[in-house]
Amino acid sequence: MTGPTQRPSLRRRRADRKRRLRAWSACVGTGVAAGALLWLALGGPAGAALAAAFLVGGAAIGHRFMIAPPGIPILTYHSVSPDASWLPWGGEISVHPETLRNHLDAMRDMGCSIVSMRQMIEARGNRERLPPRPVVLHFDDGYLDNWLHAAPLLRAAAAPATFYASLDFVSPGDSCRPPDTDDARGYMNWAELTALDADPLFEVEPHGIDHGRVPISKRTVATLTQANWRMLAWLQWAHMPGPKHDWYLHDSPPALPLGSPVPESEGALAARAFVGGKLESVAAYHARVAEHLGRCMDEFSRRLGRPPASFCWPENRVSAAGRELASAAGYRATTGGEGRNTAAEPPHILSRIHAGDRALGFRFGPAERLHIRAVIGLFQGNHYWYLVAAPMNLVRRLVMAVRRAG
Repeated sequence: MTGPTQRPSLRRRRADRKRRLRAWSACVGTGVAAGALLWLALGGPAGAALAAAFLVGGAAIGHRFMIAPPGIPILTYHSVSPDASWLPWGGEISVHPETLRNHLDAMRDMGCSIVSMRQMIEARGNRERLPPRPVVLHFDDGYLDNWLHAAPLLRAAAAPATFYASLDFVSPGDSCRPPDTDDARGYMNWAELTALDADPLFEVEPHGIDHGRVPISKRTVATLTQANWRMLAWLQWAHMPGPKHDWYLHDSPPALPLGSPVPESEGALAARAFVGGKLESVAAYHARVAEHLGRCMDEFSRRLGRPPASFCWPENRVSAAGRELASAAGYRATTGGEGRNTAAEPPHILSRIHAGDRALGFRFGPAERLHIRAVIGLFQGNHYWYLVAAPMNLVRRLVMAVRRAG
């Protein structure tokens, strides 16, 4: 639930894109330079023909660097709301409903087949073909606005999706809130999650219990202040056993007081915790993760009447041991992959890409559609889309920097 940071998977994909672009540029540049020299040296039709041949040859050689084995994009959304200001990280993870509509329209225009998570898991596990240009949609954290805003748009587009909820953040209540509910803050309740799961288009799966982090050393990285405690909400959650669905309603830290040290931390399911002046034992870490995974498996099975197929690691943070424990607990696939879901990658590892808003730093429909086309195209292996995505990302960073400075 914290704002997205640059995960190892994103760094790896970006490094691969840049490596491919450099190789392609070198090939095309060499062809252009050689062709220009020949044309200057020979002149006339012969020189022009040789120049064109070198240019085409350079582009042809470079082309092989720009096309990679096809992957299956898993687009990750979080909040879908016209106003996510209640979330400290809403500016990074929330998309406007109109942006989601633009994304769905772009996928339709691209000829993408939006498939369910289970369909993808089945097909990859059995090495079966999926429909043309498959795309999978994930919605993390179980926000109420997913029920109010995302689900109706997805139904209108006949788009399957998976909603991942964390147990401690499920709101109380035994009835579904109406679509015209004024207050879209907070999280879904079990009535709404169950109703989503009963819809043939949708499925609800676990996103852990408390979306927690744990200290991993004695090092202090900050001090809790009134200005930063909401961005560091995990510290409050770590000291709030049980329900946390209303944490955002507090004006001051509800559990850990201001002035408290902020320790170096990592995802609670991805690392051994530093407790009592030392790291917990490997056995204790394994037992903690296994208990967490088992509780989610039992609770979601009881609530939804069927066992979950996948587990979404909070913040996509995972260890090798965590994956083994998830498999032993009965999960067929988990998130946190660093690839593109190609045929050569393990089918039980799901690699995802964040789907954002304001592609140019401000909301503009054609730009949102173009950017999501580039994101999907890159994940599908067409690295020419990097020539579109990279300039757009640069403009966004510049616009956002100007806004922060102002």
